[in-house]
Amino acid sequence: MAKHHRKTNPESEPLTRGFKKKARTRQTLVDAAIRIYAEKGVGALLLNELAERAGVSNGTVYNYFKTREEVLQAVGIELANQLSHRVSAASEGIENGAERVAVGVRMFIRQARLDPVWAAAVVRVFQHDRDIRSIVAQNLRGDLQLGLRQGVFRYQDEMIAMGFVASATTGAITGILDGFDQPDYEAVVAQMLLLGLGVTPAKARRIAQMPLPE
Repeated sequence: MAKHHRKTNPESEPLTRGFKKKARTRQTLVDAAIRIYAEKGVGALLLNELAERAGVSNGTVYNYFKTREEVLQAVGIELANQLSHRVSAASEGIENGAERVAVGVRMFIRQARLDPVWAAAVVRVFQHDRDIRSIVAQNLRGDLQLGLRQGVFRYQDEMIAMGFVASATTGAITGILDGFDQPDYEAVVAQMLLLGLGVTPAKARRIAQMPLPE
């Protein structure tokens, strides 16, 4: 029986390689922007410096980002996705809303301790970019609502509760960047947050000290 060879489009492979190359270049630019934000702050980024840090030409930068605002948006989405993936993976299988919030907060703080550049970028971008706040809020809202339905949380206003958790967490990360840290820092922060959300003292302490998922 004759073998039938599948016809291939000769342009498909070059297009695929081109797409992958563009994705790598864009990621290189985003990573360079994260380092600049961490070192100097959001307002200090210049597109020509971004090109130099990324090892590309100025023209290449403009192929991906026309303005500093577009860079900020891309970095915000990147950091938000990183946060969401880490927390989602760590919270998988946890069905208690308070435990999920505590895991998320502690994961943020632990990552800040391990990667100060990432932490500095998160704190600075969080203040300026709506995308990162929206993605984080979307995940947090579900955990807060779950805890409220379960009777573990007792708060009056959802928006205030979300702002409370986000502000306290970024504040704790800032504390680490400023050199304020201790072995049980993440557990203490989580416990205080849970108390603020209406969890009973004994339960807040127990949840905050639970081992983090590996």
